[in-house]
Amino acid sequence: MNISWHWLGELIDINDITPEQLSEHLTLAGFELENINYNVDNDTLLQISCTANRADTTYVIGILQEIASILQRTLDLSKTQINIPVFKQSINTNVSYQEKYITSIIHDVQIQESPEWLKNRLALYQIKSINNLSDILNFIWIKWAQHIHVVDLDEVSKQVNINNLHHLQTNRDIRQIHTGNHSDQLRNNKNIILQLSIPTSNDQSSSQLSHATHSLDVSISEFNHNHSMEAYLEAVILINELCQTKFPEKIVHISTHNHIRTPITFSYDKSNKILGPATSHTHQDSYKTINPNTVDKIFHQLNFITHSQITKCYLEVPLYRLKDIERDIDIIEEISRLYGFNYFSDQLPTSIQKGVQSTYKHRINQIRSICRSIGLHEVIHTSIGNHYETLIYNPLNIENSSLRSNLLSKLIQSSTYNLKHTKKSIEMFEIGRVFIANEKKYNEMVHLAGILGGNKYIRREWADQPQNISWFQAKGDVEELFERLDLNITWTSNQNEILTHSIFNISQNYFKTNRYAVLYDNNQNIIGLFGELNIQDTNIATVDSLYGFELTLESLLDIKASSSFTQVRPYTKYPSVIRDIKIDVPYNFTIDQIFKNINMINESIIESIDLFDVYQKHNQQNKSLGFRITYSKSNGTLTTQEVNEVEQKLKNICIPYT
Repeated sequence: MNISWHWLGELIDINDITPEQLSEHLTLAGFELENINYNVDNDTLLQISCTANRADTTYVIGILQEIASILQRTLDLSKTQINIPVFKQSINTNVSYQEKYITSIIHDVQIQESPEWLKNRLALYQIKSINNLSDILNFIWIKWAQHIHVVDLDEVSKQVNINNLHHLQTNRDIRQIHTGNHSDQLRNNKNIILQLSIPTSNDQSSSQLSHATHSLDVSISEFNHNHSMEAYLEAVILINELCQTKFPEKIVHISTHNHIRTPITFSYDKSNKILGPATSHTHQDSYKTINPNTVDKIFHQLNFITHSQITKCYLEVPLYRLKDIERDIDIIEEISRLYGFNYFSDQLPTSIQKGVQSTYKHRINQIRSICRSIGLHEVIHTSIGNHYETLIYNPLNIENSSLRSNLLSKLIQSSTYNLKHTKKSIEMFEIGRVFIANEKKYNEMVHLAGILGGNKYIRREWADQPQNISWFQAKGDVEELFERLDLNITWTSNQNEILTHSIFNISQNYFKTNRYAVLYDNNQNIIGLFGELNIQDTNIATVDSLYGFELTLESLLDIKASSSFTQVRPYTKYPSVIRDIKIDVPYNFTIDQIFKNINMINESIIESIDLFDVYQKHNQQNKSLGFRITYSKSNGTLTTQEVNEVEQKLKNICIPYT
C-alpha cells in the first residue's frame, strides 16, 4: 500500500515525527514499512505491507485510521459540509444478504482535464488520468475503497422511471443497466446518475474502475460499509467543484437493516493476567499492570464503544474491524499492540509450586509402566486412514479420509511388516484415541491394545526346542495387568450377538472364530476383547500364533477395586487339612459357573479351592473335575467330623445337565 507523506500530513498531524520514526511505530504495531522513497515528485512515498487479516488497512482511509490509533492522533476526514436533503429508507428482509444504494441525479456535468493535484495523487498508484469525472471516481476508490457507478441519465430514462428514484426496484434496475457509456466516454453538458451500490455491479468493477483495481489489493467486504456515505458525499463535492455543476436536489439512501451484534465481554483482570506487567511510557524503571483507565484510552483510540463496569466492560467493535476482532483475546492483542510490545516484561514469573499431575495421568503412566515391565514395546500410529467408518469432511486426500475406530488394525499391520522384513515378531502395545459413530453421534475414546507372541522362546529345559507362548500364557500376561491394577475382571467365551451393538463389533473380526474371550467389569459392562489373531497375509510363509487384546482405557480408570484396602489377618496357629475331591459336571459347563455353585456353600473353614485335574471319558457328556480344598480354623483344631460335613456338601452339589 503506497501512502503519500503530504497526503498523510493533510489528514493527521505529523509535524513532530519523521518517516523513520513512523516506520518504527508501525513495525512494533505489526505492520512493515517496506520502503521509503524520497523526492518522488517533491513528495515522500511510504510503501506499507499489511497483514492478511487486516483487509481494512488496504486502502488510504483504512491505513490512516490505523496510523492515527498508533500515534494517538486525530484523523480529520473532512472539513467541508454541504446542505443536501437525504431520503433514507430501510429494506425489510429476513435474509443476511447485504444491500445498499446511495443515488442522486447531477445535471450539466462538464467533462474536462483534471487538476494537477488529482493527477499526482493518481500517479502514485500508476493510474493514468482520463478526465475529471473518471479521475474523481478512481480517487474515491483509492481513498475509500468505494465503487461509484456513473450512467447517462438520458439512457436510463428510456428503461427506468426516474421519478421513482426512492423505490428499491428502481435502484436495482439502475445497477443492472449496461449502457456502454462510462465516465471516460461521457461528453460535456451531460446529466448523470451517480450511484453507490453494495454489492457492486459487475459492469462497474470490470470496466469503469479497471484502471484503479490493477494497482490496489482491496476486497469489497463489510469493512467499507462504514464509509459509504462519507465517500459518496466527497465524490459529490468534488464533482461539484471540478465538473462545475450544482449539488443534487436530494440523495436517496436505501439499505438493509444493520445486524444486531452481541458486544464482546472484556475482563480487565484477565487481560492483566495474560499480558503481565509493563513499564510506563515515561518511567521505565518499574513494572506494573496496566490500569483500566489506560485500557479505556486504547479502546477510544480504536474507536470502540465501551460500556464499562468495575472489573469488566462490554465492547462494540466498528464494522471495519469485525473480521479480525471476534473474541476477548483479540482485544487483548490490540491492547498489547497499541501500548507497545516492547514495554512488557519478557521474563516469566518465578514459580515456587510444582505442577500437579491428575489421577488420570498417574493411572495412564501406571498402565504404561506395567505393559513395559511385561515386555511390551510402546508404539504410536496415526489416527487417520482410508478404510474406517468415521469419515472426515473435506479430507486432504483419499488416503487420509477417515478416523480409526480401533487400534488392533494398525498393530497387526506393524506386526506383519516386521515379520516380513525381520522374520521376528515385536510384542507391542499402544494407547491412543479411537473415533466411533453411534446413533448419528461421534464418540472419542481412549483405548489400550497390544499384541503378544509370535516368537519361540519358551522351553522347559535347555535341551528342548523353544516354543511360542500358548493361549493361556498370553492370557496370563493380560491378567497380570489387571492384578497389578487391582481390578476384578470376568472372562467369558465370545458370543457374536453380544458384540453386535458394542464398540468392539469391528474389533472382533481380527480374531479367529471361537478363539477369543469377552472381558467384563464388576457391572457386567464389556470392557474389551482378548484372543488369537487372524493373520491373513499370504506373503508370510509361516506365522506362529499371535495373541491380541483391546480394552477401553476409561473403564480401567473408572473401575474401582474389589475392596478399598487390603485386609490382613494373622496365620492360624492350628494345622490345615488338605483334601482332594472329584465332582462330575456337564461337559459344556464353564469353570466360572462351577465356582459360583461351590461358593454358595459359604463355609468359613474353607481356606482355598484349586482345580488341579480335568478328566473326560470318550463319548460321555459329562466331565470329572478334581479340586484340591484347604481347610483351616483360626480359633481351634479342625476335627474330622467338621471336614467331612463340609466335604459332603461339596459332593452333594447338584449341577443340572443342559
